[in-house]
Amino acid sequence: MARARLALTLLILRENLRGIIITALVVGICILAIGALIARRSSPIVDVARLTGAVVSVLNASPNPEGAIGGRPRYLYGIRLDENNLLVFVYGDASAPRAIGSQVSIERHHRQNGTETYRLLRE
Repeated sequence: MARARLALTLLILRENLRGIIITALVVGICILAIGALIARRSSPIVDVARLTGAVVSVLNASPNPEGAIGGRPRYLYGIRLDENNLLVFVYGDASAPRAIGSQVSIERHHRQNGTETYRLLRE
């Protein structure tokens, strides 16, 4: 009985080996990609700089634009930096909206892995 089970298992494994290998590779690549994104975001901050810039665009980026269900309302600001004329996008709370053309202060967080993130400061 045990030999019959082993023979049946080997037969099924041999017929489906290609599919098993492909599935394992796809799942492994997905896990590595997700892990890389998590590692990139969790890199420690090594430098903080205060910058100024002008608001050039505003987008309602609330989780539910029709109401406050699912989170508090917020805006996505496009800010042109005074330092190097670079356009960066920063989330801001809707309780203190900024008008297009207004000058704002932001913090640039330089992370250990070389990425930069920005945070809008309250004034």
